[in-house]
Formats: sequence, structure tokens, C-alpha cells
Amino acid sequence: MSFIKTSLASVSLIALGAMAAPAWAQDAAAQAGSADAGQSATAFGDIVVTANKRSENAQRVPIAITAYSGEQLKALGVTDATQITQQVPGLQLNAWSPNVTIFNLRGISQNNFTDYLEAPIAVYVDDAYMGSMNGLSGQLFDIQRVEVLRGPQGTLFGRNATGGLIQYVSTDASKAELNGYVNASYERFNRRAIEGAVGGALAEGLRVRVAGRVTKADGYIKSAAALPGVFDANGQDLGGENGWALRGTVQADLGPNGKLDLWVKHSEDNHVATGGYVFDNCNLQDNGYCTTDAAGLGNGSGGVINGITGAKASPFENFSNTPGLFNRKTDIFQGKLQYDLGGVKLTSITNYTKLSKSYQEDGDALPVTVIVFQTQARYQQFSEELRLSGEMDRFRWQAGAYYLDMKIKGHMATIGAPAVGAALAAGLPGVDPTIDEDYDLHSKNWSVFGQAEVDLADKLTLIGGLRYSKDTKTVDYLSSVVEGGQSAPIASDESFSATRPGASRISHGDVAARVTLNYKANSDTLLFASWNRGIKGGNFTLNGYVTADTFQHKPETLNSFEGGVKWSNPTHSVRVNATVYHYIYNDYQTFALIGGVPQVGNSNAHATGAELETFFQPNRHININLGATWETSKVDVVQAAGSQYLSVLVPGASVPKYCTDQNDGTYFCNYPAKTVTGGRFPNQPKFSLNYVLRYNFDALGGNVAAQLDGVWYDKQYLEVTNGQSSIQPAYNVTNASLSWTSDNDRFSVQVFGRNVFDKAYRAYTLNLGPLGTTSVYAKPATYGVSATVKW
Repeated sequence: MSFIKTSLASVSLIALGAMAAPAWAQDAAAQAGSADAGQSATAFGDIVVTANKRSENAQRVPIAITAYSGEQLKALGVTDATQITQQVPGLQLNAWSPNVTIFNLRGISQNNFTDYLEAPIAVYVDDAYMGSMNGLSGQLFDIQRVEVLRGPQGTLFGRNATGGLIQYVSTDASKAELNGYVNASYERFNRRAIEGAVGGALAEGLRVRVAGRVTKADGYIKSAAALPGVFDANGQDLGGENGWALRGTVQADLGPNGKLDLWVKHSEDNHVATGGYVFDNCNLQDNGYCTTDAAGLGNGSGGVINGITGAKASPFENFSNTPGLFNRKTDIFQGKLQYDLGGVKLTSITNYTKLSKSYQEDGDALPVTVIVFQTQARYQQFSEELRLSGEMDRFRWQAGAYYLDMKIKGHMATIGAPAVGAALAAGLPGVDPTIDEDYDLHSKNWSVFGQAEVDLADKLTLIGGLRYSKDTKTVDYLSSVVEGGQSAPIASDESFSATRPGASRISHGDVAARVTLNYKANSDTLLFASWNRGIKGGNFTLNGYVTADTFQHKPETLNSFEGGVKWSNPTHSVRVNATVYHYIYNDYQTFALIGGVPQVGNSNAHATGAELETFFQPNRHININLGATWETSKVDVVQAAGSQYLSVLVPGASVPKYCTDQNDGTYFCNYPAKTVTGGRFPNQPKFSLNYVLRYNFDALGGNVAAQLDGVWYDKQYLEVTNGQSSIQPAYNVTNASLSWTSDNDRFSVQVFGRNVFDKAYRAYTLNLGPLGTTSVYAKPATYGVSATVKW
């Protein structure tokens, strides 16, 4: 029992996790352009994509795709890899700092915050998979295109594309003439950025390009005193930026039949002010704790409060006493070889990524040290993809093999209440202890895959694909409580394996599959129906307070049934894309706090939804883009909090509901509802609507464009446990801009506003039950100006 009291603070034990994710800060989107030469890039017209590993008009690919060119992203004001969410139906973001980035597509996500897990929404950068959640955020610059593919994409893209994938492709060195640009911007919160690129031919058949970006910003969540003179501010504003990225590429022609692209990328985030939360949706009781429901989940409402006084507070004030810290460095070396062997094309993509990060946070949103969390991680990955492809009159095919080797070594330290409980349980003084955790996780994956397209008739095509994938993972893990020169073990991979042999190793093979029937009613109409089987491997829950049976979680499988239509009128001034889908999930990986301990479990689930995208350009002056989604989902069972110990904060006060006073300075809380049944996917509003309204006209020796864009989301739960305090009410975010571009396209200026109606909404939430709900709110209204010079 004393061991469990350790976790009494489990309390904030997770008060936050933090762990999370450096940036690959660099790249983004792919070659492309307009399929209709009459439309400018900013007209949001058709885009060429590589969703099937070859260049095709997005309107002719039987997959639910949203794609934007680099010029279109500029018009939308997108300068960060995570900002694309507002204009992609079904895509959302869960993040509390650059440290962790969790993309959510059609409700599919993994809301854990640990460094060593992979997301079910795969992220590809210049054709290479980014395997670390530490590397998914970052600066977006000098890009050709970004593609978002919804639904399982495991046959061609493979690893962990269960819910879909996001693919960024940078501008390459394919242009021989000297070209480049410089862009500078300034906006509220002293955010200033400069980026640029230059490229061209060094010699015949040899071209280069160099691009980079630097961004700095002050924090928008201001440090404030919870009780002046007693609990003063720590002086650190949160939500700032301090990073730079540089990318270089060389492209060489290998005779008339081949081409080689080589990439070197480096990015850094240095001393970023982050790592803090606000105290949210707590019905504060006289005993110092928040009310809970029968499952141990916070059931408060009312928004942000001062956790010391209980008074309402601003979501943009930070009462933490311990300053946060975030540093990250990423290096990527990559090569892509393409060669025509005579009727058969060879493609080889080789990637080596090295990433390191350190992070500290005040995890309790209070001016007292309930929990401070620190983490360091060093990540390496090597991947190689070999692919052959060919086509004949009525038959197109590709086949290949893939290998991925990932290693991550990490250290986690927890200071505060959880460590005090652990120290006392181990017979240590409990004055200034730390829970130290070290891990070394090695993952290997190999797969073989193939896909074929057969034209059964002039208008009817059958597409089939298979991929066999084998995962092998091993982990060394040790958790100890340390104080002074003494230490005591809590758990290790060896202790788990002694109880459950093989607990520290995972070896699993499975098959991803795809069958699609594609009917081209005419040159402007495509109908398709498909079945896709997506897979995601199992992994570990690295925590000293899980059991040997919960040290691992199972792989998940998603069967998706989808139908859609893509239509445009003959002039392409109107396009309509509509998709309906039904998901059947086996062993969906769920994240929850169980007894105050973060864990990933498994449950069956299902979802049904529909998406609609429309693009309307009645003349060259007007663009209207609208997107809408509807989805309903059900997760069968998620384990609830169960039971936990809490410290007696206010002697003589009322005992928290579902708890009993142990008369030793603790409460024991035993929540009667052991599971949550029939919950909805996290970050999955029932309805959403995104919009772009753009009007341009010729004036002042160039073209002036006025634009309004944004997104509206219905009410949604931010966690799969569906606790009342984790509800995000419906909200709308609207952006506006006014830009001028010279007739020769060499000069442009833009003034803009983001979130112009100053809507306060949460970007991240963690429901800690009686300990409250910690949240981070997205940026309030910002406004600024940018200017670009091209040559």
C-alpha cells in the first residue's frame, strides 16, 4: 500500500508528461501546380500529387486527399508544419508546445505524450518517414506542396499510416536558371521571421538549392502572480519561439535516364520558453481538490481558475513557479535515386535522421512544486526504400521493399509529490527525491509491398495492393527513486520479464491491404469504392507503476470501407469532392490515466463519417472554398482511473467523494465506475466547417487580394475518456489578410490577422481527476505584416 501512496501524487504524476517532440522543422510539401493552366497557384485549383507514388492530378486519384501548393500555403499564412489543420477537413492538432505534436485525422490519434511512441498518422518529409513524435513540428518554408491522405495508406506508405498520412515535399533543385526569394515578417508578441532560398545550375546537369528560416517570438501566455507577495510570478512568459532551420539540396542528372537528389537538413530550437499550463474546469472544494464523476474524471466547467485562490483567471496567464525549457536539434541526410531501366523505373530513397532534445516543465499549473518533469531523448533512424514500377497499355504496377531501424535513448525525471511518495515507500527521507527513469528502445521494421492497377474497361479500373510488415522491438528500462546518495529500484524490464517472460520484446508481423474500384464516368467525374486494412504495431508503456501485463499494449487494426465522388464542371470553375466512410477498429490503442499512471490500452471501436470539399471560381477574381465533415464514433471500453491515493491538503475539510480518510495524512479513493463505455474518439467534433473567401483585382501596378479564411468546430472531447472537464465547446477561428503582388510577381506585401475575433480555445488538455485539468490555450488574436522579394 505504501507503494501505491507513492502514486498519491500520481496526482500530477502526469500533470504532465511532457515529453515529446522536436521538429523536423524544415520541410514540407511537394512539387505540383495547377492542372488547369488558366488558374493561378493561389486560385486554389487542381494540384498534382504523389499519393500513388507517381505524379497524378488529385482529382483523378481514388483517395480522399486535400493538397495545397507552396503558393497556396503562403496565401493561407502557413509557416509552421502544424498550421495546415484549419484547411484540411477532418484534420486536427493536439499540442501544448513544440515538444509534442499529435495530428488527429478523422478522430484517429494517439494522445499519449511520450517520446518513444509513434503516431497513427504517418508523417513523410520528402518521401521519407519521420518515425519520432519528437520530430513532427517545425518551420515550414520553401515548399512545393503538402498532401493529406485520409484513411489507411499502409500498402504504399506502410508504417503506422492507420488513420492516414501527411506528406510534405520541399522545393528541389530542378530549376536550372538562377532563382530565389527573401521573405520577412513581423507580428504581435514580437514574432519576427526571415526566410529565403536561392538555387540554380552549377554546371550542365548539376543544380543546387539552399533555403533557410529563422523565427523568434515572445511568449503569449504571460507570467503572473497567483497571490502577490506570497506566490509571485516566475517571470517566464510561455508560448515563445526561438528556432532556425537550414536545408541544402543537390540534383544531378545521371545521363538521359537517371536523376539523383541529395538533401542535408539541420534545424534547432534553443531555450524556448515553454512547459507550463493553466488550471482549467475545476469545481474547487474546501479540501483543495476538484470534484470528479464516478470514473474519477474531473467533471468541472467554467474555464480557467487561479488554483490558489479559486478565482477566475485568464487562459493567457501562467502561475507556475518553475520555468520551463525546450531545446532540440535535428539533422537529416537523405538521397533519392530515380533511374529508367528501360520500361521499368527504379526508385531508391535513403534517409538517416539524428535528433536530440531536452525539456523541462512545471506540470501542475500551480505556484508550488507539485510536479516538475524533465526529459532528454536522443533519437536515430535509418531507412531504405527500393521500389520498381512500370506500366503497359491497361496495367500499371509497382513493387518494393522497405527497411527501418530506429533507436531512442531517453531519461525522464519526476520531481515533486510522486517522488516524495516513492521515496517514503522505499524508506528514504522524502525531503528532495527524484524518480529517475532510463530507457533504450530499439525498433526494426522490414516490409515488402506491391500494388497493381488494371483497366477492366475504358472507364473502370481495379486497384489492389498488399504489404507484409514485420516489427521487432526490444527495450531496456529502469525506474528508480533517488535521494542524496541513495537510490531504490521501482521497476525494470527485467522485473516485468520475471513476472511475464518476454515482456521486454515485441515481434509481430501483419498485412496491410487495399482494394479499390475506380469508375471514370467522364473526364470530369470520378467515382470510387474501396476497402483498406491499416495496421499499427504495439509498443511499451514505460512507467514503473504499470504491471507486467500492461507493460505492453497490442497492435491495432483498422478496416475502412469508403466511397466517394470527385466532380468538376468542364471549365473547372466548380469542383466538388465528397466521401463517406465506415471504420471498424480492432484493438484501438487508447490513452488514459489509470490510478494516476499514464497507460495505453486496447479497445474495439467504430466510426462513420462523411466529408465534403467544394471549390468555386466563377471568374479570375473570386475564389470560394468550403469544406465540411460529419462523424460519429464509439469506443467500446476504456479503463477509468480505478483507485488512487491523495494527500490530505486541508486537515478537517470535507473528504473528497468516493474517498476515505486513512488517518495517516492520505485519502484512498476507489471510484465505482471502473471503465468508460461508448465514448467518442478524441478531437472528433460531430460537425466541422472550413472556408476560404478570396477576392482579387488589378490595381497599383499589380494585383490586390483580400482573403477571409478559417474553421468552425462543433463541441468535442479532447480525451478518449470523455470526461466532462475535457469538453471543448464549439468555436470558430477566422483569419483575414490583404496582399499586393506586383505585375512581374517579384514583389509582394501582406498585412494579416490570425484569430481576428480573439477566440480562446484549448490546444491541449489533460484530465487529472481530483487534481484538476491542465490545459494550454492556442494563440489569441495576432496581426502582422510580411514582404517578399523574388528573383
